[in-house]
Amino acid sequence: MFKKIFFFGLSLTFLASCETKFSVNGEYEETPIVHFLLDQGQEFQFLKLNRTFLKEGNANEFAKDAELSYFDNVVATVEEIKNGSVQKTWTLEDTVINNKDEGAFYGPEQKLYFFRGDENVVNGQTVYLDEDAFYRLNIDIDNGNHIVEGQTELVKGVGIEYPNINISFGFAENNVPLNGYRTTQIKYSTSPEASIFKGRLEFDYREFVGSNSEVKTVLMELGESVNNSSTNGSATFLPSGERFYQLLQSKIAVDPNVTKRQVEGMKIVITAGSRDLYTYMLTNEPSSSLAQNKPTYSNVDGALGIFSSRVTATQYKPSFNGNWRALNQNSTKELCNGQYTNALNFCSPIPNDINTTYYCN
Repeated sequence: MFKKIFFFGLSLTFLASCETKFSVNGEYEETPIVHFLLDQGQEFQFLKLNRTFLKEGNANEFAKDAELSYFDNVVATVEEIKNGSVQKTWTLEDTVINNKDEGAFYGPEQKLYFFRGDENVVNGQTVYLDEDAFYRLNIDIDNGNHIVEGQTELVKGVGIEYPNINISFGFAENNVPLNGYRTTQIKYSTSPEASIFKGRLEFDYREFVGSNSEVKTVLMELGESVNNSSTNGSATFLPSGERFYQLLQSKIAVDPNVTKRQVEGMKIVITAGSRDLYTYMLTNEPSSSLAQNKPTYSNVDGALGIFSSRVTATQYKPSFNGNWRALNQNSTKELCNGQYTNALNFCSPIPNDINTTYYCN
């Protein structure tokens, strides 16, 4: 069920001679706010549930009080339905995590509700929900004071087509000053269920300080793309080699205490969101016009918000396993000796590089 609610601005004129005291808050109706995206590739599924609140006084101070945003009593269940019958039911548990971004509201701690899916291997991929089922949400808030309901199917048919697991990334030619950098193709499959795609690369490296070492990660965002097709297809991200090395230069500090750094591996991550999710994102973007009247999209009953799905396709390339490598030899050479990253103390432990200037001693 789609709900479109229009909020209209109220223009107030204050007369200097008027001494009447009144509240601009008006009548208040408590409303649950739901954000819940199922992802069959993730072991844990997280629901964020908040409420609207209204008090007299400084709203900036109230926003910092997390308790004003939470309900006292929540019982939430998710049912897996297939072939007309309920196959599984999960009752969500609450937890507190510390990853909320800073902003006007409370943080970094936030309360979430979660359930753990059941692990299965389908076509060589580990999944935790059934792509062929649909899922029904029920939330009982404060002993029936609010009942929230919704249902969703899962996004499917999304995967990484190229490169395969055996192909190393190639971001540089043999002689960069002469031949330059390379653009690497990442090709992924699309489906009618998915409207919005986001890609990123995760570059894992091990940093050594004396006898101690630590694995760190640099994220390279590949951008977003929109799919309006009603059929299966494919699309590509094209990460720039030069941008890759420039990003490492900006994110990894030159540190005289670091004795060496080595590539641990690289991961491709493609996340695809449903059509409901894309509509929700569009209607919640900031308005770019003078007219601030915008519809609010919601696909849950008894609340505002979204209950929908996304899917995350990943491919991890370890740095070395024998002669296996995440970056090909030219790209490794540029990482260790190139104009952007030569001061970062990268070297290669891969046996095929033993006779090079960038082999780890």
